[in-house]
Amino acid sequence: MGKLDYAKAKAHIAEIVEIVKTVPEALQQRCFELLFEAAFSNAKPAGEPKPEQAPEPAAEVKPAGQLDKKLPPNVMAFLRRQKLTPEELGKLFMLDHEPLLPVYKMPSGTIAKSQLTKVMMVILENGLLNNTLSASYSELRASVRDDGFFDGNFNKLFKKDLFKGVGKDGVTDDTVIELSGPGMEKLAEVIKELGQ
Repeated sequence: MGKLDYAKAKAHIAEIVEIVKTVPEALQQRCFELLFEAAFSNAKPAGEPKPEQAPEPAAEVKPAGQLDKKLPPNVMAFLRRQKLTPEELGKLFMLDHEPLLPVYKMPSGTIAKSQLTKVMMVILENGLLNNTLSASYSELRASVRDDGFFDGNFNKLFKKDLFKGVGKDGVTDDTVIELSGPGMEKLAEVIKELGQ
């Protein structure tokens, strides 16, 4: 029985580590495990000749945007209206994973822009999970606070024409925030920006 080529293995591991660095921190360990398994599960010892054949099709490891899971109807309608593809959503969320995992990275910029981006992503995530592009004010506030973007101006965000469900008196914890027509367009813009 032949020995493992340690130089090749070291090179594979270095490549895997570089790929893992591009993934959000919460997913890095799992990403490493999957890539390591894919790289070494079919590895033959260096002394054994490999049979000449075409490389296996990439059916086992799917590209980021390829989906097994069907998207909810309201999300599909939104994608069609905004001329977006499911693959673009696949760049922002691990759609085939249970539970749904966000993999987008919040852009640097002003607090107001970060708040708007986070609110849009929470509403989109609710659409993917519950088939409704809306979220409660308390859920949005908690998400923005968890990401460190909350400030005293957060409520002013909902006075923009991007949102429906906000009364003259402002918002309460029970207020359900929905996207208006311009809000849907802004969400499409955010999806494209984060997917680059």
